[in-house]
Amino acid sequence: MQSSAPELPHAIAPPHRPAAGAGTAAIAAYGMLVLIVATVFAALDRQILVLLAEPMRQSLRMSDTQIGLLQGAAITLVSGVAALPIGWLADRYGRRAMLAACVLVWAAATGACGLAQDFTTLFVAAAGLGIGEAGLGPIVYGLIPQIVSARRRVLANGVYALAAIFGGGLGLTLSGAMVKSLDAVRPWLPVAWQGLEPWRLAFLAVAIPGPLVALAVLLIRLHPWRADRQPMDALPGRLAPFRPYRRQHGHTMATVFGGVGLATLGVVVTSTWLPIIATRHFGASIADVGQGTGLATLLGTAVGALAGAAGAKLLGGRLGVALPVRVISVGSVVAALATAAMPLASQASTLYVLLSIQVASLIAGSVLIPTLLQDMTPEALRSRVIALGTAVTVVISSLSPVLVGLASDLLRASPAGLLALAAALGTTGFVLGAWLMFVAEQPYVRTVHAVHPELARGHRTP
Repeated sequence: MQSSAPELPHAIAPPHRPAAGAGTAAIAAYGMLVLIVATVFAALDRQILVLLAEPMRQSLRMSDTQIGLLQGAAITLVSGVAALPIGWLADRYGRRAMLAACVLVWAAATGACGLAQDFTTLFVAAAGLGIGEAGLGPIVYGLIPQIVSARRRVLANGVYALAAIFGGGLGLTLSGAMVKSLDAVRPWLPVAWQGLEPWRLAFLAVAIPGPLVALAVLLIRLHPWRADRQPMDALPGRLAPFRPYRRQHGHTMATVFGGVGLATLGVVVTSTWLPIIATRHFGASIADVGQGTGLATLLGTAVGALAGAAGAKLLGGRLGVALPVRVISVGSVVAALATAAMPLASQASTLYVLLSIQVASLIAGSVLIPTLLQDMTPEALRSRVIALGTAVTVVISSLSPVLVGLASDLLRASPAGLLALAAALGTTGFVLGAWLMFVAEQPYVRTVHAVHPELARGHRTP
């Protein structure tokens, strides 16, 4: 039974909370803006690696298996493994400093991708990108409650999640436009860059803003009264024990993280292989693929956000804290249907429409994931628990690019066959994820009520 909270060293709330004035609101707004910019920057770096997979394959003479290893093992799997020590370090030494360091690492790794001369060096550079991005979720989800007031936390979570998802679509759109315009700006580039292939120039260009983003992260200030409740930043070196929480709420972690991981597997299949399939199967240009998938993601995000808001308003009172789990489960079922229909597409535009439906069905749950993770975790353990969830999710989802690429090479699949393989694996992931999230609902509710009893009374102020 998960009926009582574990004995964890929670900080005692201060007796008086200063009123949030214009200055405090500005501090919070700046912090949220920087987190969103850092997330969009990460999405741009990650999406350009996906978008440019085909020209990289041709330039470096890679197989589909190597592309799968690059997307799955080099980035996704490495990111999941690296999330664990990064989450531990963030809880112990401060989340802002760790996030700034992560930004610098992934910016340097992105630039190194553009300089790679063979698959081995590209794999190492992509692994560096995965290490840098590993801390994004665990650190940001831990920082948001430190930046904004408690009563604005759920709103801030939703805004951030939407911005992060829009960032993925924006990253694809901007990447496609940038690749298309590189030849026009080539004469104004440094001499050493002018002879580089377009895909190499694109990597170098998106790496440039890294140091500025890292500096902006370091200038984030915590919400005044949160500083008293967040000993991890104020008192480096103190670390709350993790084992009591794990023993009491291990079932919740396993089902929630497993369900999200399987649903993410479906997303990774589509995001990794759809641009390649559109190029190879339907003859679409890289710029058109970037714009098509980017606009589909943006449209799906907008529709999904509106549907999610309407659903939360209608069902929030009845489902209570179980709302995020239920919405993710239902959204995964709809995403499975859209993914299963992809092999029937007769042109690239049809793929983009199905992608938009898939995205829309998942967005409603995705915007609630930050709140879901924060509600099930004690404040002092937040980055470590979320890092563990990230690791589980990433290990599961990292299998999909490799499996599809390996099957494609072994079966010598045609472009249509590659699409069928990707759709089959993605649909399976969504269906299994929906089932596991359904199983997770009751354990999750018990954990939230045990860790944050105030939420059982309808107050979101952890």
